[in-house]
Amino acid sequence: MGGKTIRVSEETWRRLRARKRGNESFEDVIVRELEDDDPLAGFGTWSDTEIDEAVREVKREMDEDFEAGP
Repeated sequence: MGGKTIRVSEETWRRLRARKRGNESFEDVIVRELEDDDPLAGFGTWSDTEIDEAVREVKREMDEDFEAGP
């Protein structure tokens, strides 16, 4: 299979490198990151889990603090 060379900024390279898992190549990272091109994929994934309730509780507390003011 042939390949192509692409240019990326240092920042993009760092961000891709940070997403590497184990011995993954940059190609593997890019393919994995592009696997799901649906921006809403995973929406609601944590619903019906304990983390979902914890996030709602923190939001309620923050809302109350905001309403109370300084």
